[in-house]
Amino acid sequence: MRIIAGKHRSRVLKTLEGLSTRPMMDRMKESVFNIIGPYFEEIEVLDLFGGSGALSLESISRGAKHSYIVDMNPQAIKIIEQNVQSLNEESSVTILSMDYKVALNRLENKKFDLIFLDPPYRLNIINDIIDELIKKNMMNDSCYIICQYVKGNSTISSSLNLIKNYCYGNSEVAIYQYLENK
Repeated sequence: MRIIAGKHRSRVLKTLEGLSTRPMMDRMKESVFNIIGPYFEEIEVLDLFGGSGALSLESISRGAKHSYIVDMNPQAIKIIEQNVQSLNEESSVTILSMDYKVALNRLENKKFDLIFLDPPYRLNIINDIIDELIKKNMMNDSCYIICQYVKGNSTISSSLNLIKNYCYGNSEVAIYQYLENK
């Protein structure tokens, strides 16, 4: 896995061994970032199920100001820390080793411009998380939410606009945008 664009272009990232995570492949990541904007200025990112931190680090490479990466797997946290250090981005990333619910409570006074939601498929919690983000007013207007879930398993909030949807095998990746006045 590598950074596709920006100041860290072509840098290789570490990933977890085995099947416990499903990193977004380069081709899919490139498609997603081409839609939401190839480069960013001063945006705040939330990655609730960080895995290797690749999506957040891609965002940082493309100009995001700061990213909060959350994961409760100690091995994932170790990989995220190594990836952040290898890019020398410690000041641009906050790593939170905790459950996503605890993280949402801790970050409830923050507002985000880009959110990545890729929880373990067995949890089926994306809708609950989006409802919580809306309830806590944690999204700026026009915030993008990138979701990865089991194919055919989306019943997303009416507060979001579907921008694009991709199907790959048994999973889907959907790009939504939050509009406050929808």
